[in-house]
Amino acid sequence: MPQNLRETLRAAKDAYSEGAWADATELFLTADAESELGADDLEALVWAAGISAQDRVMLDGLERLYGHYAADENHVECARTAFWSGLRNMLIGEVGLGSGWLQRAAKHAEQTAPDCVQRGYLLLPQIYMQRGKGDYEAAIELADKAIAIGENGEDPDLIALAGSLKGGILFRLGRIGEGYVPIDEAMLLANSRRLSPVVCGVVYCEIVASCCRVLEMVRAREWTAILTEWCRRNPQAKAFNGVCKVHRAEVLQLEGNWSEAFAEAERAGNGLSGTTEHTAMANAAYRRGEILRLRGEFDKSDAEYRLAGEIGVDPQPGLALLRLAQGRREEALAGIRRALETAGDMPRKAALLPAGIEIFIACGALDEAERLCGEVSDIAERFGTEILARVADQGHASLALARGQFGDAVPALTRARRYWSEFGAPYLVARLRVDIARACAEFGDVESAEREFDAAEKIFEDLGAAPDLARIPKLRAGLKAARADNLTARERQVLALVADGGTNREIADELKLSPKTVNRHLENIFGKLGVSSRAAAVAKGLQSGSIDSRRNG
Repeated sequence: MPQNLRETLRAAKDAYSEGAWADATELFLTADAESELGADDLEALVWAAGISAQDRVMLDGLERLYGHYAADENHVECARTAFWSGLRNMLIGEVGLGSGWLQRAAKHAEQTAPDCVQRGYLLLPQIYMQRGKGDYEAAIELADKAIAIGENGEDPDLIALAGSLKGGILFRLGRIGEGYVPIDEAMLLANSRRLSPVVCGVVYCEIVASCCRVLEMVRAREWTAILTEWCRRNPQAKAFNGVCKVHRAEVLQLEGNWSEAFAEAERAGNGLSGTTEHTAMANAAYRRGEILRLRGEFDKSDAEYRLAGEIGVDPQPGLALLRLAQGRREEALAGIRRALETAGDMPRKAALLPAGIEIFIACGALDEAERLCGEVSDIAERFGTEILARVADQGHASLALARGQFGDAVPALTRARRYWSEFGAPYLVARLRVDIARACAEFGDVESAEREFDAAEKIFEDLGAAPDLARIPKLRAGLKAARADNLTARERQVLALVADGGTNREIADELKLSPKTVNRHLENIFGKLGVSSRAAAVAKGLQSGSIDSRRNG
C-alpha cells in the first residue's frame, strides 16, 4: 500500500474514532478514489456518511457492501446491509427502493438461523408502519418480539431501537409508566456507550421526541441535556444535531430563555437540505414562529408558521393563537377546530387543547371551552402526569374566570402557578399571575391584585412579551374602576344588562343564573352605589365607568 494512502486511511480512522464524521467521510472517499476500500473501511465510511447526513454516500457504500457480502454468500451480512439500505431509502422518501431493499433483506434473513438478530431488525419497519396506521397494539407486539430477539442475540442496538419505539407508542396510548420501562433501558444502553453511533443518535432523538409529545417536560429537559452533550461530543453529527437543537429550543423557550431559544431554532434550520432533515427544519420554523408570536412580531411569526406548513408540519396551535392575537377570531376558531378534529392521537390532542380552551373563551364559546376542559381532565387522568393535571387546572380556572366563578378559579390557578414556578417556566407563571390578579380584584383584595400585576409585568418585560405587557394597563384600568365602585365583574355584567333594558328573567337567562341570584346581585349593586332604583344605578354606573358609555351612546 502506498505511503500516502496508508496515511490517508490512518487519518480517516482517527477522525472516525474522534467522532469527526464529515472529516472521516471525506478522507475515506479520498482513499477510496485511490484504491477501493476493503469491507471494514467501507463499513466505517457508510456510518460516518450516515451520521453526517450524506445520504447518497451512505447508500452507495451500503450497496457496495451488499455486493461484497453477496459474493461470499454471507446471508447474515447481506440481510444487515440490505435492511439499513431499505430503512434509509424509506426515510428519505424513496419508498419503492426502500421496499425493494427490505424485501431483499427478508429473503436473506430466511436463510439464517431462527434466532438471527437480523430477523429482529426486519421487524422495525413493520413497527413504524403499524405506528403510522395507528395500530398501536400490533406495533407493541412487534416491538416485544424484536426486543426478545435482541436480548437472545445480545445485540444492544436492536434492544434500544425497539425499546425506544415501544416506549413512545405506549406514551401515545397514555400508558406513561409502562412506557418508561423500555425507554429507560434504551437510555441506559445509550449512556453506557454500548450502542453504535447511528443507533445512539436515533435512540436519543426518539426518546426526547416521545417525551415532548406527551408534555413530559421534566424528563424531556433532562434528556435534552444528555442529547445536547452527545451532539457536543459529535459536532459533525448533522443527521441528529438539527433534531437536538429543535428540542433544546423548545426547552429553552419554556425556561424563558427566548433569545437563546430563537438562536438555537435558527441554527437547527441552517444548512439543512437533505430530506431526512425536513421534519427538523419544519419544527425549527414552527418554534421560531412561536417565539415571534409571543414577542408580538406577528408578520414574521406568520411567515415562519407558513414555512413550517410548506415543509410538512401542521402549524397549529400556534397559527390559531396568532390569528386570535391579530383579532381574526373566525380564522382562529376555524383553525383550532380543524386541528382538534383531525388530531391523530391523544398526545397531539393534549398539545392542542390548552390553545383551544383559550381561543374558545376569548371568542365567547364557553360551552365548547367547557367540553375541551373535560377532555383535558380525562387525558390528564389517563396519562397520570402532574404536568397535564396542572394544564387541566389552568383550563378549568380560565373558564371559571370567564363565568365569574372567581372562588373556583383561585385554588386551581395557585396549584398551576406553584408547579410552573418550581419547574422554572416564567412566561406561564406570569400568565397565571395575571389571572390570579383578576380574581383577587373581584374579591376586593386590591393590594394582592396589584402585587400579582407587578410581578407579571416584570416577567413580561424581561421576556419581551409585548402583547401580554400591553394588556396589563387595560386590566389595571379595570381594577381602578372596580376600586371606585367596589362592584365585582359579575355585578358589572348585571348592571350593563340592566342598562340595556333587561328584566331580571332576561338577565338570568343571559348569564345562566337564577332570577333570585340576579335579584341578590341588584341589591348588592344598589347598596354599593348608594341608590335605590335601577335607573339611578345605571346613571351612577355610567358616571363611574362601571358601564361603558358607548353602550347607550
